[in-house]
Amino acid sequence: MKPEDFKILQQELDLNNPNLGDLQLQKLKKQLIYCYDNSPYYKNKFDAAGVNPHQFIALKDLENYPTFDKYEERESQAQSLKAHDHPLGMHLTCDIKSVNRISASSGTTGTPSFQGHTAFDRSIMFKNFARLAKITGLEKGEKVMMAGVMSMWVAGIPTIDCLMEYGANVIPIGGLVGAQKVVEMMTFTRPDVLVCTPSYARVIIKKAKTEMNVDLTKIGVRAISVYGEPGGSVPEIVKEISDGFGGAGVYDMGGGTGCLNPIFTSCEAQSGMHFIAPDHAYLELYDRATKTVLPMVDGAEGELVYTALERECGPLVRFMDGDKVRITLKPCSCGLPGMRIAILGRVDDMLLIKGVNVFPSAIRDVILGFEGEATGNIRIIKHSDAPVIDPPLKIKVECVGNPSPTQKAALKESIEQKIKRQLRFKAALTMFSEGDLTIEYGATGKMKLIEMV
Repeated sequence: MKPEDFKILQQELDLNNPNLGDLQLQKLKKQLIYCYDNSPYYKNKFDAAGVNPHQFIALKDLENYPTFDKYEERESQAQSLKAHDHPLGMHLTCDIKSVNRISASSGTTGTPSFQGHTAFDRSIMFKNFARLAKITGLEKGEKVMMAGVMSMWVAGIPTIDCLMEYGANVIPIGGLVGAQKVVEMMTFTRPDVLVCTPSYARVIIKKAKTEMNVDLTKIGVRAISVYGEPGGSVPEIVKEISDGFGGAGVYDMGGGTGCLNPIFTSCEAQSGMHFIAPDHAYLELYDRATKTVLPMVDGAEGELVYTALERECGPLVRFMDGDKVRITLKPCSCGLPGMRIAILGRVDDMLLIKGVNVFPSAIRDVILGFEGEATGNIRIIKHSDAPVIDPPLKIKVECVGNPSPTQKAALKESIEQKIKRQLRFKAALTMFSEGDLTIEYGATGKMKLIEMV
């Protein structure tokens, strides 16, 4: 990164900058008034909660405003589809004709939720992406292969849009062509950067090595930006991906629904994802059980609640995104100030096993600790949508290679003991040889950890 760019980023991300609080207050009040004055839906919602944005005088006042969750969002969108022939929700705040792109969530947990973007909204995304690009070392003109699912996904075409605006040379192959075609095109186009989900990066590496005899370490990929699922901040997965591409840097990036992604990225220090959009997104740390806002202090854990500070099309005020995170406020060794987060799991995915709360990603992380013995491809067996599971929790685990029955039994016992010791519940594992437990993906290329039977 150029010294002048680094200095600018230091100023933009410094949460202790007194000017930032004033700017957030100014933008937040303007955004709330915009919602109140342009959406009968929001006006009714705010009036029912006894709040008036014209009287908004302090950032803490936001705690008095009602939250918004994905179920309310989908209901609002179902109503607008019926009443106005569009799926952007009754909370739409702009003229539908000013929307020039509609994206959608994967819909893996229900009906897809839709997001519209105006030209102004896209311009905010460009600003956020430019910060991410500088932190990850992306240079204008570098070849970037987009191997994530494109389609209508919120992280598909919008990512290509941002890359092109930044000045990258985009290779938009998309993940749905299959890993073999991606590897083939990499050998022809020689990308500098690869963008995809972490699980898909691992599949690409495996496909190239075991089925195509292609040495990806010779391709010239210097960086991989991953997103869309846990993994990009897990040391074992980061190392596997980096090694598979000859020591390439691996960067995790993320967003918050409605806040004009991206708003998080990791850096070379790999010590959490930097919050890169404090002037475009306002974050709260929330305890869903007590419905209270938690202090943003170093080491605090809670669910992130997002409010866009500048958005024309359907802003989501206090959106409960479902990510449970741990906050880090200590300085990063890379030199950038501000907040960093580690995503602990999805609130909706949390399992309750005999009084123990556990995220599927935490189970996978324990198994990934058996490097060289387990691939990390797992499947947690559930019989219903309910989070409560009677132990033992049944888990399918893929081994590295084709170990003997005796070796599988020993590994099974070791993992079960570690899960009981570290996560405090009893598991019952079924062991598979490598390749016998097929990796399954959702509509957007996210690896599935849960198997409903």
